[in-house]
Amino acid sequence: MKSTLRITMTVAILLAAWQYLVPYADIPAYILPLPSEIWARFLETFSLQAYNLAVTAGTTLLGLCIGVLVGVLLALLVVYVKSAKSIILPFLATFNGIPKIAIAPLLVIWFGLGPDSKIILAFLLSLFPIFVHSLTGLNEIDDDILDLARLAGGSNWQMFTKVRLMHALPYITDALKVAFPLALVGSIVGEFIGGNVGIGYLVLSGQFNMDIALVFAALLSITIFTSVGISAIGLFERLFLKWQPSRRER
Repeated sequence: MKSTLRITMTVAILLAAWQYLVPYADIPAYILPLPSEIWARFLETFSLQAYNLAVTAGTTLLGLCIGVLVGVLLALLVVYVKSAKSIILPFLATFNGIPKIAIAPLLVIWFGLGPDSKIILAFLLSLFPIFVHSLTGLNEIDDDILDLARLAGGSNWQMFTKVRLMHALPYITDALKVAFPLALVGSIVGEFIGGNVGIGYLVLSGQFNMDIALVFAALLSITIFTSVGISAIGLFERLFLKWQPSRRER
C-alpha cells in the first residue's frame, strides 16, 4: 500500500512538473505536448484508441498463448527426454541471440500485412523467457520432495501434476510478467513495419501527421493495457498461488 502511494505521488509530481514547467522552457507542442493536451486528445479519440488497441491486444494475447504452450512443452521435453536437452537448449539459445526485430520485415513478406505476422513475432519474443522459467520450475525440485512423493505411492502422472507442475506454476507466472510486454512489443513492431490497423499503426499515423498528442495518447493506451495485463497476472497469483509462502508475504 505504501509503495503504491509513493508511486502515485511520484507520478503526480512528475505530471505537475511537466504541465507547469514545460511552457516556461518554450518547448513547442509539436515536440512535447502538455499532459492536459494529451489527455484531451485521448478522450477525443477514445473509440479509435479502443478499436486499434483491441486489434493489437488480440495478436499479442494469441502470440503469448502460443508462446506459453510451446515454451512449456519444450521444457517438458527437456525434463523428460534427456536426449532432447542437447538439441533444444543450444537451438533456442542460438535462436534467442538473433534480434527478432531484425527478422520482422521477413515475417511481413512471408505472412503478409494481416495479423499472422504480428502473432508470430509476438510468439517469438515471448518464447524464450517462458521456456527458461518453465524449465527452471519443472527441473529444480528438491530430490527429497520427489522421493517422498514416490514413497507415498505417487504415479508418474501424479508426480507431474501435483509436484512438478505445481512447483513450476510460480515460475511460469513470473515468466508471463516478462513475456507479456515482449509479446506486445512484437505486435507493435509488426504493425510499424507492415500494418494498416493496430495501436502501432496509430502511433505511426500520428507521427506522419505531426499529431504528437495522438502519439502520446496511443502510448497512454499501451501503458494502460500493459498495466492491466500485469495486474491480471498478479491477481491470478494472489487467488491461486496463495499456498506459496513468498506469495502470502506480498
